Order: sequence, then C-alpha cells, then structure tokens
Amino acid sequence: MGRFKANKPRRDRQQQAQQRFHIDDRAVSQAEILAAGAQLSNNVDDHGRLLYMDSPSLGLGQVVTGIDPDTGSVQTTDGEDPMPVALFEPERAMMSRLPGGEPTEIQVEGAISAGLRRFPRGFADLRTIPGWALHRLSDDRIELRSPDDGVYSRITVPASPGWYSAALHHGYVVCFYGPQLGVRTPPGSTAEQYNDAERLEEFRTARGRGLVPGGIIAYRNNR
Repeated sequence: MGRFKANKPRRDRQQQAQQRFHIDDRAVSQAEILAAGAQLSNNVDDHGRLLYMDSPSLGLGQVVTGIDPDTGSVQTTDGEDPMPVALFEPERAMMSRLPGGEPTEIQVEGAISAGLRRFPRGFADLRTIPGWALHRLSDDRIELRSPDDGVYSRITVPASPGWYSAALHHGYVVCFYGPQLGVRTPPGSTAEQYNDAERLEEFRTARGRGLVPGGIIAYRNNR
C-alpha cells in the first residue's frame, strides 16, 4: 500500500555529492570537480586554427559591411583581403547542469559573461567586442585576452604571413571559442578523413547547442 511501503535507505552526504558530479561519466566528489575546474582555469594553452571567413569549414561567407540605400543589396568585403578568423578550442569541455535546466559548458559561459556573444545557428549577429583583444606574440603564438587583460586562451599555430597581413589590414579578427569548433581531428579519424565537410558539421552542431561564443576582436601585433 502507498503510505506504508518501505522507505528507501538514505544515502550519506558524501555518496549524494558523488552522484551529483561526474568527470568522463565517472562519479566524483565535489573536491575533485573543483580541482578539475581550477586546472582548466589555469591552463590557457588550447588548440587552434587560423583561417578566413570564406573558409568552407565555417560556411559563413563574407562579413556584411553595409546595405546599399538605393538598391537594398548587401555590401560585403568582396575584393578586399578576406576577413581573418581565429579558432580557440580547449582541450576539454566542462559541462554543468542545474536541476531542471539545460546543460551548459562552464568555459563557454565564462567567455560570454566577459563579453563575447553567443553565435547560434541561423541568423547570428557578429559584432565588435569592446575590451577584448587578440595579440600576436613575438613567437607567433596567438593570445585571446579578456577586458581585464587576462589571457583567456592561447594557441600555437603554424606561421601564416598572409593571415597576419589580413589582420593588420582590417585591424580586427573574427574569433570563436569553444570545445567543438572543428579544430582537432576526432579519435579514430585521420587528417585526410576529417575534411572541410566534417569540420563544418561539427561547427554547426556546436552552434546549435549554444557552445560557440565569439565576436570581432581588435588585433594587436606584438612583434
């Protein structure tokens, strides 16, 4: 009968806490999850790529610069140096979900809280982000810095003179941050198999999940 059925045994607090936090589907304590979060925060060296707005692995086309008032046609950067893009992909995702809420990624939400804008599927509004800056270091590493001048992400990429020239020409770079941007070759795949179509699908999937913040960031050449 309902009111007289046996009560479930009460778990102790430590066991309850372990059921709340997971790393790689493994239940862990609150102390372990806090330590993992601190490690992620302290490690700013991520994976990255330098490319352009018209890259087939992004599917974005060109940046709209205005609308012709007479014809109503959209004006783009066609005929100029293509708008440079930098991708910053952290080594690990750190997902969180409040009771009854949707899963979120802590590093992504931190970037958005600091000013980057979420870049969803469909219509997306790319804007300049005040306070953020992209720095090219003397050793050609690229740093994405938040408004407090802290390094949010740093990538080591092959030297790309054409990309640097485009960044200097525009004075800005389109930057995207997130754990699923199509940068790293997935396990069980090769660089040849992980082609532009596969990278594009991963990027679009991440946008649909709300995992891609970004914006147009001022470029600083420190060489």
